[in-house]
Amino acid sequence: MAIAEKKRPMEWEYYTNQSKREEIDNLLQQAASLFANCDSTPEAQAVARKREKDILRKVSKIDSFFAERCGCNELY
Repeated sequence: MAIAEKKRPMEWEYYTNQSKREEIDNLLQQAASLFANCDSTPEAQAVARKREKDILRKVSKIDSFFAERCGCNELY
């Protein structure tokens, strides 16, 4: 059983703590914009992927339940 399944979504920090939700939303926006503004070279995409993994680790540190349920943990 996954960790996130043990705790109902409305109990996650993302839903109960406004400042953490804003921080996570900001990080996810940063991750999404990495590839939108990324050059198409393999080197640039590798750098973007590394930065994305760093951002998703930060999301996981803020709310591990949210990160697990949304698949952030699978990406790094």
